Amino acid sequence: MLKQSVIECLDRMERTIESSGRMLFSGKRIVDGVELLELIDRIRIALPEEMRQAEALQSERSRIAAESGRAEAGPSSQASASGEITARAREEAEATLAQARREAFEIRAGADDYAESTLSSLQETLDRTSFVVRKGIDELKRRKSGPDQ
Repeated sequence: MLKQSVIECLDRMERTIESSGRMLFSGKRIVDGVELLELIDRIRIALPEEMRQAEALQSERSRIAAESGRAEAGPSSQASASGEITARAREEAEATLAQARREAFEIRAGADDYAESTLSSLQETLDRTSFVVRKGIDELKRRKSGPDQ
């Protein structure tokens, strides 16, 4: 499995949803749930790595700012800023996961609606067919019992 960033996974998820088939008379789509769940798993895997990378970038930025003499804040302020960045990254990650879960729920609900509609239509067809078969059997029995009856 290739390592993908959160953004790449979200882009792929968006393309999957946009290219999926639409249900008639609704804005719902029919998508590959397995593929979307796999992308959600990849996002879960990629998020911790991207947070570590963000923290490393923040540390590097602070180091460069300190070396260039532009750093006005002390170490406690830098640690606080780093903690805030980490907290924001976690909040964004949680929001992204919550959105993905909501979309997955909507996709599953759409698939359930589609399946229910298809099965109901099939049931109606079977009922009509059963009625025609029953009438045919009755007609054959009537013929068998005599021509004038």
